Amino acid sequence: MLLISLIGEQPIPNLLPIRHLQPAENLLIYTTKTEAVARRLRRIVSGRPDLSADLRGEAYDFDDLRQKLTARLAGKTDILFNLTGGTKMMALAAFSIAAQGGFPFVYMENQKSTLLRYRFDNAAPIWLETAHLPALISTADYLNSHLDGFTLNGFNKDGRGKLTDGGLFEQAVCSALENRLGKEAVQAGVQPGGMAKQIDIDLVFRVGNQVGIAEVKLGGSEGPKKGLDQLKMAGEPDFLGTYTAQFLITAAHGLNSDLQTLAVRRKIKVITLPEYESNRPLPAQAVDRLEKEVRQRLSE
Repeated sequence: MLLISLIGEQPIPNLLPIRHLQPAENLLIYTTKTEAVARRLRRIVSGRPDLSADLRGEAYDFDDLRQKLTARLAGKTDILFNLTGGTKMMALAAFSIAAQGGFPFVYMENQKSTLLRYRFDNAAPIWLETAHLPALISTADYLNSHLDGFTLNGFNKDGRGKLTDGGLFEQAVCSALENRLGKEAVQAGVQPGGMAKQIDIDLVFRVGNQVGIAEVKLGGSEGPKKGLDQLKMAGEPDFLGTYTAQFLITAAHGLNSDLQTLAVRRKIKVITLPEYESNRPLPAQAVDRLEKEVRQRLSE
C-alpha cells in the first residue's frame, strides 16, 4: 500500500496514521512552507531526511497539485490518502483524485487519537470505520517531529552543579509522574536545538499519544508569572504545535486573580501542590491529584 500524506504545520496527524497503518510506501506532499516539517517526518519514518522521493507543490494551486500528484500515481492501484493535513486546496486536489480513482481515504482526529476511514460509492464518500489508536509514539518522537533536535539538561542547578530549591521541586514532580506514567514517558529539562537558552522546558510528558509540557515553579511573586511566559513561547503553534497541552505546576496555594485569568486565556492548566516539602517526595494525595489532573487534561 502507498499512503499519501498531506503535510501541514502540525506533524502528529500524519505521523500517527503512518505508525498505525505501516504502509509499504509513504509519499509526503509538502510545500515550501512545510518542507522542514516533511524533513523531520521523513527522518522519523525512514531514518533520513531526504525528500527526493516525495512531492513538493504549490500550497494554493489546485491544478498544479492535481497534475503533479496524478503523474506521480500513474500505474499505482493500492493507494490510501490521509486528508488530515496540508492546506484546504491540497486536500481538495487529493480528494478529487481519490474520488475519481475510487481510492479510500482516512482522516485523523488527533485529540481523540481516532482514525476515521472512508471509501467511495459512486464518487460519494462512505464512512467505513473508526479506529481508536493505541500509544504509537514516544515522547522523543513527539519532540523530534516538531524540533530539529533537543538536549536533556535535567533539573535546575546552581553554579556549582547543586540542585536549587526549584530544581528539587522539579525533581519531586518528575519522579511522581515517572512512577505513574512510566519513566520513558517523561523528559526533564528539554532544550530545543538551536535555541540557546531562549527556551528550556522543565518537563515534557506523554499519556498515550497526547503530550503535555510543564513549567514547574515554587511560589513567590515571580515564579508562576515566569512559568506562564515560558509556556507561551514554547507552546506557539509553529514551535511545539497546537496539540501540545500546557501546564503550570506550582507549590503555591494558588495564583492571584490576574495570573489565573492569564492562564485561562492561554488555555494553561494550573496544578497546585502546596503539600510539597523541600527535598522530600510529594505526598501520596498530591501525587494522586497530579496524575488525575494531567490525565484529565490530556484526554480532553
